[in-house]
Amino acid sequence: MDASRRPNSFAGGRYDECMATITESLHVPCPYVRAKSYLHETLSEAAKNAPQPLQLTATLPVADVQLEKTVLVHYAKGTDPMHFDEPWNVTWEPRPGGVYPSFSGTLTVRADEDYTGSILELAGAYAPPLGVAGALFDKALGQKIASVTMGELLAKIAERMMERYEREEAAKASAP
Repeated sequence: MDASRRPNSFAGGRYDECMATITESLHVPCPYVRAKSYLHETLSEAAKNAPQPLQLTATLPVADVQLEKTVLVHYAKGTDPMHFDEPWNVTWEPRPGGVYPSFSGTLTVRADEDYTGSILELAGAYAPPLGVAGALFDKALGQKIASVTMGELLAKIAERMMERYEREEAAKASAP
């Protein structure tokens, strides 16, 4: 694979062709124009700070197994050649190491069907650790863990966005 097409988090290090791709989305009951602004403010502030440790918890439906892992999350403003969306590059690395994969993806916000809400979408890739054995584990369970983990991150971002939206709506309602 051409080095220019590799995800950023793997460009300088070990990269193997066995990449898993994944996309998760979350509906946010906040109008698109405001959601876009709130996402920008939330992630711009996070991008200025050092990588933020974030405890992401994945609860799997298989016997309600709960996995917890601390990851360092990085945010950086991305580019959209069409200048329609404001994508954000999102990467994370597990701490303190272990056999959990690093992730590299893009977060965008889009309008929902009637423009009264918005959709946060996180799409990216990771290399399952441990070669072929890791790829088999990923097919059986690892991708479910990744999906739940991505959902947890989207929920945390949406929570910050909704706090701002609800404050502004409450201020409008109480204004004379």
